[in-house]
Amino acid sequence: MHITPLPLFVFFFIYLAVIAVVNGYETHYFELNITRESIDPDCSGYKGGKLLVNGQLPGPPIEVTTGDRVKMLVRNLLPKHDPIVFSEDSVLGGHSNDVAIHCHGIRQIGSNEADGVPFLTQDPIKPQDSYLYDFRVTEQAGTFFYHMHVLASEETVMGAFIVYESKDANPRQRRSSHDRLVAGPYHYDEERTIVMSEWWHNTSDEIAEYMLGPKFHGIPEAHSILLNGQTLYHPKHPKGPDCGGYSVISVDPEKTYRIRVIGAMVFRTLGFAIAHHDLTVIESDGTLLQPYDVPYLEMTPGQRFSILLRPATQNHKRQGDYTINTIRRYAAGVDPASNGMAILRYTSSDSSYDRPHHHQKASSDDTLYDGVSIFSTPHDKYKFPPDMSYWYWSKLRPVEPVVSVLKRKPSRTLILDTGSKKLPTGAERWYVNDVVFTDPKETLLTSTMSGKRQEQYRLPKTGAASRQRTKSISTTGYDPYLDTYPLEYMEVVDFVIQSTYVKGGAPCRSHPWHTHGHSFYELAYGSGLYDETTDGDLRNVPHPFLRDVVLVYPAEDLRVSEAAANGTVLPCGWTKIRLTADNPGFWATHCHNAFHMLMGMMFTMEIAPELLLTEAGKNLTMS
Repeated sequence: MHITPLPLFVFFFIYLAVIAVVNGYETHYFELNITRESIDPDCSGYKGGKLLVNGQLPGPPIEVTTGDRVKMLVRNLLPKHDPIVFSEDSVLGGHSNDVAIHCHGIRQIGSNEADGVPFLTQDPIKPQDSYLYDFRVTEQAGTFFYHMHVLASEETVMGAFIVYESKDANPRQRRSSHDRLVAGPYHYDEERTIVMSEWWHNTSDEIAEYMLGPKFHGIPEAHSILLNGQTLYHPKHPKGPDCGGYSVISVDPEKTYRIRVIGAMVFRTLGFAIAHHDLTVIESDGTLLQPYDVPYLEMTPGQRFSILLRPATQNHKRQGDYTINTIRRYAAGVDPASNGMAILRYTSSDSSYDRPHHHQKASSDDTLYDGVSIFSTPHDKYKFPPDMSYWYWSKLRPVEPVVSVLKRKPSRTLILDTGSKKLPTGAERWYVNDVVFTDPKETLLTSTMSGKRQEQYRLPKTGAASRQRTKSISTTGYDPYLDTYPLEYMEVVDFVIQSTYVKGGAPCRSHPWHTHGHSFYELAYGSGLYDETTDGDLRNVPHPFLRDVVLVYPAEDLRVSEAAANGTVLPCGWTKIRLTADNPGFWATHCHNAFHMLMGMMFTMEIAPELLLTEAGKNLTMS
């Protein structure tokens, strides 16, 4: 919903969480103000201008209960003058001062206009303008987040979005602090949230210009990995009087905690571990799972987990500090070491537990602790194993039994052939079925609601163009005239996401794929090339569950790749997912490596747009 331009007297850093109760459900009002600020979260001395939400990194959390309504007013307080325009095959905006916010993992049932994708579901929010995202969170709960969906600005414009399973799971709604929280079969005392992100010593405009331009020669690694917006770039030489050091997550050793871990990274898949702790996984992407202990989490961009942190046995009571550390995964040819660290601190009513242990502040006087900031971590850190494709996914089971959709035959199986190519200018682009995504000339949802887009549905009907269109739709699902993948309402579709690379060039990459408006089930995966004849009935994911991010692992067929000549495009791994098209609208589906998405690795599912204009469609929207 468009809002009139902002008055000059608006306050810059307001964050309202006003609540109204109607029919037992609450309506929450939030205000997110986007500004450009100079900050130095890794104490490196670099203070380039970065976009922030309400002056915070991460942005303020949004917390609601399933069934609640959200009214989120986003104000673009950036200046109107001198925006950088990315004209060469730009996607997801094109103007550096434009804004759009996507609530990642929130399905937006009946509220396509609140999905936050420029030129698909809304016009970008221009400087000094605003937009009201109005939606109800229905049929889902768990750990989510919001982030910018314009150019490369989601590096810093992001924050947690928590949906509680019920009032019994909401810490703000329990009657007493002694009441335990309840989510499904799980009971715990408190919650903590850890947001993982990346930090470059470049502005988002500089990054986007490089990624889209002719000088591109590979994605640079982030200078720092941040945990809750903090780390140390040079642990022995932190800079700046306001250096916050490492983040500290304080817990009571006698309580059980649900720790939500959010992968708000832009680029890399990361490992996440806590020294001397197994991590009991109980949720992924909003689905409650049966408890399973893992030594570390595999966090792709967009991935979320909940883990349970339980008290140790009486004979081994935990106290003091433990290092939370990270590592880069599937980073061929790159040093995987990461400076992303934080402290898990056990405190209690016993004050002897309150002080950290094994710390050495980065200064000549060897002060252990300055009372505010932590400048080193305990020496014991988790030692990550080598890259392990498919991690522990086969061990994870949903709490709720598998639904019948998994036993059905899909109406179609669509192959999404993905890879990269060089343009004549020297720039690089990523494609899906040889199509590089670019911004539509007019916002698709707007043109549909106005009736303009209906003309495209009728062209062409005869001749060579019609035959070409029919062939494209039947083989890949892509409609070249609509520039989308049209799906019928309630159609069950299997997508096979096929990765490729060029031998002799960059190695095969991992790709975390994300669907808007829908969750899906991963059915199978494999190396090399997907073959419907041999792989069509393969089901090597033993316990599928609903999720909205899946990693397509780099997995070559060595027999094929070793025999191929340099310059050959080779298949290097695939994943099959199943989706029910139960949510009419225009929904982005893309690699959540934001730079691959920025360079075109994205497509649009166009699901039953006619229902958006009918009474049936209106019944899907909130009242």
